[in-house]
Amino acid sequence: MIRFTSVYTPTQMRHGAEFAARQYPRQAFGNLIDPVINIDWFEMNAPTFPPHPHAGFSAVTYLFADSPNGFINRDSLGDVQPIHPGGLHWSRASRGLMHEEFPVPEAGLVHGLQIFINLPAASQADPAAAFSVPAAMVKSLSGKGWESRVAVDGTTVGEIAGALPSPVRIEEISLAPSAMRDIDIPAGWGGIVVVLEGDVSIGDVTLAATQAIGFATDVEGPFRIATGAGQARIAVVSGAQLKQPIYAQGPLMLASHEALEEARRRVASLSLPA
Repeated sequence: MIRFTSVYTPTQMRHGAEFAARQYPRQAFGNLIDPVINIDWFEMNAPTFPPHPHAGFSAVTYLFADSPNGFINRDSLGDVQPIHPGGLHWSRASRGLMHEEFPVPEAGLVHGLQIFINLPAASQADPAAAFSVPAAMVKSLSGKGWESRVAVDGTTVGEIAGALPSPVRIEEISLAPSAMRDIDIPAGWGGIVVVLEGDVSIGDVTLAATQAIGFATDVEGPFRIATGAGQARIAVVSGAQLKQPIYAQGPLMLASHEALEEARRRVASLSLPA
């Protein structure tokens, strides 16, 4: 059966005048959204966060297609990648990665989703890697009253097959008034629905813009999302559940205390190339 959490209404946090985000942490959903750790629905108009490390999970930046500006991503692998509106950048931090993201200078506001997705414990000591999905590679789907953009579906990211050790799906769906869409979920998956615009219903539960609901299922099957008199837009992030502990210290999240301590030692020596 598919289990749902209570509806969650996020608070908005700000970091000066340059950054604002609505946050959807796993704790607000009783960890049911595993493998999703956290989502920030953000707006940024200037460099905000200095270079910082990640380890043990994937940091995913998905920019909305209507974002007025894009990002520049730099990391300790020596990679410098633009992230254009409608595209996605996936940093599989694994054993450790230092990175920085900032808006293209003097080009305006950036908005999108920053998604943290857990990695299986057996893969957390793998070498770090980064993958790009330009907007042109995001898959477009459509049906009666709906259109969607699927940035990742499985373990392939962009042109790299086997980039992920465990399957994930990231989809943005636009629905017309009085439309419905069935969301197919494999057995053993969990995830989250975030309402970006309008109102939607799942069964007898209604969610308004900015609200979210978590889900998990032990049997394969769909659940239905429907709109009323207005149009709506949602993001659905899901993946195979890992059902493992998370030992966290800031942006380091590992499956054991020993692995966390080892990651702390490794990231201390990382830096961005000059």
